[in-house]
Amino acid sequence: MNNKALKKENKNSDQKSSAPKTKIPFISLGIIGFGYLLLYFFNRPLFLKSLNQFIKLSAQIIPFLVIVFVIMFLNIMFIKPSTIKKHLGEQSGFMGYIYAIVAGIISVGSVYMWYPLLKELKETGMSNKLVAVFIYNRSIKLHLLPVLILYFGIKFSVVLTLLTILFSLVIALTVQKFIKE
Repeated sequence: MNNKALKKENKNSDQKSSAPKTKIPFISLGIIGFGYLLLYFFNRPLFLKSLNQFIKLSAQIIPFLVIVFVIMFLNIMFIKPSTIKKHLGEQSGFMGYIYAIVAGIISVGSVYMWYPLLKELKETGMSNKLVAVFIYNRSIKLHLLPVLILYFGIKFSVVLTLLTILFSLVIALTVQKFIKE
């Protein structure tokens, strides 16, 4: 097979493998929309209740989405990929872990809203292990620490927090072992 034919075959196979991925969200959205349309006609009070819940949930989520997208925008505009690789890349060393731990602890909002930013950081050089550390340390909530201390005591709270940080490092090493950069 000549070089042009091989390139054309690779291009066609790439297009075939990516085509279904782009249709799945639209199909899912269509099915959900159809379900709500049926609900509108057959059980209008339930439809209105679910619409009200959707509006309330959206009002809670949108501010966090805006914050994440602003951070993403600032990241793209002002932070060079070489800087990310230096501080959060594979060669970042001990300080990379510290940055990921602190960022995970102080981040607020639902974790799935951070996924786009983490994807962007990963594409510009953040290592898989530090993504894992960030996500794992999101379970430590600074604003809930006083409540944790109130219900379980200071000793338990400190031990739990330190073990969470420690096991985030174990998770990072496990991710690094199974997923090569």
